[in-house]
This record gives sequence, C-alpha cells and structure tokens, in this order.
Amino acid sequence: MAGDGAGSGIEPPVERRVRRVLGLLERFAPAIGARWAVELWCTPPAVEASLRMPPGVSPGRPVEALWDGHRIAGEAWGDGPAVYLVHGWGGCRAHLGVFVKPLVDAGYRVFAFDLPSHNDSEPGDLAAGRTTIVECAAAVRAFVRTHGPAHAIVAHSLGAKATALAVARGAAVDNLVFLAPMGDFSWYLDVFADRHGFGPRIRRGLVRRLDRRLKMPLYDTDIASVAATLDGPPPLLVVHDPDDPDSPYEMSRAIIDVWPGSRLVTTRGLGRLAHYRILRHRPAINACLEFVGRANAGQSTQSSGVGGAAAEGNSGD
Repeated sequence: MAGDGAGSGIEPPVERRVRRVLGLLERFAPAIGARWAVELWCTPPAVEASLRMPPGVSPGRPVEALWDGHRIAGEAWGDGPAVYLVHGWGGCRAHLGVFVKPLVDAGYRVFAFDLPSHNDSEPGDLAAGRTTIVECAAAVRAFVRTHGPAHAIVAHSLGAKATALAVARGAAVDNLVFLAPMGDFSWYLDVFADRHGFGPRIRRGLVRRLDRRLKMPLYDTDIASVAATLDGPPPLLVVHDPDDPDSPYEMSRAIIDVWPGSRLVTTRGLGRLAHYRILRHRPAINACLEFVGRANAGQSTQSSGVGGAAAEGNSGD
C-alpha cells in the first residue's frame, strides 16, 4: 500500500483513470467513491515475485485447513513441534520459504500456506480476489486449530497483523516472530488515499464501510491495539529495518513498547526494498532462528543480538 511517489514501488501503479475518477467522486459523490474504495482496499495487489520455493526446498506435503467452509491451501515439511510461516499482503507461501530447511533441520514440522484470495487458497465471504484482515486472521487460526498448537509463528507484514489478531481470538501459540510487521492502518489509509487520488470525504466513508465489513473497528486490528487485549501474550521478536518505506520502523518500536516480553532486532542498510529484502537477509534470518531455538531444547534463546543486528526489548516490568 505504498504511494506512487513513495514506498518500494513494488506494487503496480494506480491507473490515471482511476485517480481521476476518484478525484471527481471526492468532490461530487463521496459515498459512491467510498463504495469503490472499499473494494480496492480489499483487493491484494499483484506483486511481481516468484511463487516457487527457494533452491534446495523440495515440494512439501499438501495440507489444507477450512474456516467457515473456505479452503486454505498449504504445504508441510518435517516432523516435530509445529512452526507456521505466514506471508504478507499480496504475497504467497514461498516468500518465507528460506525458513523451511533450517527449521526442519532444527526438529520442527513446518507449515506454509496462502492467505485467503491469495494464490492457491479460496476467497472467503467476498468476491474472488478480495479479502480482509479479519479473514486472514481466521485463516491463521484455522490452520493452527487443524494442524496443532504452534511452537512459533513466523509472519511478515500483514501476516504479522493477522497473526496477532488470531492469537487474540484464541490461536494456541508459544512464540511469535514478526518480520517488518504492518503498522497502524491510519498510516496506510493516508498512503492509500494519496495513491488513489482521493481526500478526506471518501476516506471517512471508507473507514465506516470497513468497520461494518469487518464487524469491528478497523483500528482495533492494529497490533498495538491487539496487544492491549492480550492476557499474558506469548514472547515476541520483531525484526525490522529503518530503511523500510512500506511499513514504518517507528511503529515496530511502538509495538515493543506495549507488548510485554517482546524484543526488537534492528537490521541496517537494506535500502528501498527493505520490506522484502529482510526475508532473505542472513542476520535477520539468524535472529529469528535463534529466537525460535531447537526443538526439545527448552525455551527459545533470546540473545542481545545476532550477526550485527542490534536488539532492544520490553521486559514487561
């Protein structure tokens, strides 16, 4: 959800015609504009990225889960305690594939799956090609319920936001790792409005329609808001780079401030594509693997930093 003149630029640009029409609707028919905007908001972008697992990762066993009759497709590797990999908005299960082999080698059964209306998974209650944060959270919860409690969930971007909401709604998880987690929706709404060429009138209508569609306030799905509802949240590691233009680093610091037992590992120098490069950045990967630990090796390790990445935390005191 980056603007045309900002962000990584990995999302395709918004057509001029769309911007022009939404600009006119902002002036003359904001209610109609809001109806259109909510459908655009709920449509994952077509991100230019490979759907294949990284070299050395063989195809996994086909697995699936159902929520309200909707099928979520995935793969599984290895045996042992379960670790789940959750991709971001417009992504696919292969995006976190670099974690599969080291986690299997560490004694885990690893699951990766596509969120609703992404790749091989079916849509939820909306039209094909559309979904919401609440549906994504339901998919995470369904996968954990179907395949067993999670020793850990490793999640990227919107996948982190969906995972936090899934935990709040009862998903059984011992440890969480959030890579470049999506920040507060208020920021994304500003970027979305700027990118699509509309102003405050359509924006207000968009928020009202999203609240109704989600059957809860949109802003209550923000990770910092979810954290306030958790009683004894699982330990959380957040890994983020200040260069990230698609998910503000300062919002990760805000998550750490309100999530007891959390730590922030800061990478450096990943540049304009930091939001995606972090999924292949060796110090970030090592920090995640060290935090998750080896199966049957006691609690996950929580060192002060890995491979040159700086760490800070919230002890919950």
